[in-house]
Amino acid sequence: MKATGLLALLVFGSVALSAQSLSLVYNGNPIPPNYQLTVPGHPNAGDMIVEVEVTNNSLEDLLILVKKVENYLVPNTQNTFCWAGMCYAPNVYVSPFYDTIYAGQTTLPGEFSGHYNALSNPGQSSISYVFFDMNNPNDSVMVTIIYDATLTGIPESRVASVSEPYPNPANQNVRFDYFIDEPVLAELKVYSLLGTLVNETKLATGEGTINVETSGIGEGFYFYVLTVDRKEIKTGRFVVRH
Repeated sequence: MKATGLLALLVFGSVALSAQSLSLVYNGNPIPPNYQLTVPGHPNAGDMIVEVEVTNNSLEDLLILVKKVENYLVPNTQNTFCWAGMCYAPNVYVSPFYDTIYAGQTTLPGEFSGHYNALSNPGQSSISYVFFDMNNPNDSVMVTIIYDATLTGIPESRVASVSEPYPNPANQNVRFDYFIDEPVLAELKVYSLLGTLVNETKLATGEGTINVETSGIGEGFYFYVLTVDRKEIKTGRFVVRH
């Protein structure tokens, strides 16, 4: 019995040592490794954004990097990702900076996000994101996102539009160019990562530029929402860095 117990202990220890340290959470729910998500959108709606949280299930702090794998892209589209407090250019495939995830902890919402812009080109693109331990690249977990930017996705507004925020990252202020084609109740709202309303601007009919002061708010990610008659038309985000 002692020999059998020792053998079982050794086997269990071997399995534990080889167990995967990382797991993923999407919309508050755990997802299995190598999971595939489909995200609907409209080819003219700007950035499609997917956020995933990463959990460190091990007993040690881990330094986590992200690798982007473009499985298939609709021609003339653009994609980026954000990790470790930085958003990277489309030609960056492995994050140059790591994020420390402490033992037993999960990253905050928004620490990782995948961005896809169809640039008016309908179709489905497939991109995988691999999260791995910098000191042990074999210890990893992956999720594949199908960005479904077809004409059956979110309807595009024909009466209101807003540009991507610039500059991004922002320092003292961030600007949005907008166009309102007819009299409607159009508003642009900016929220913090925790959902606190930071700025709200009503948009007049015509075209113009909104200037949102960011010098007095903390660094990090912020979301913007364009609404027309209280319906969300476009969402996106930007980074504030002082």
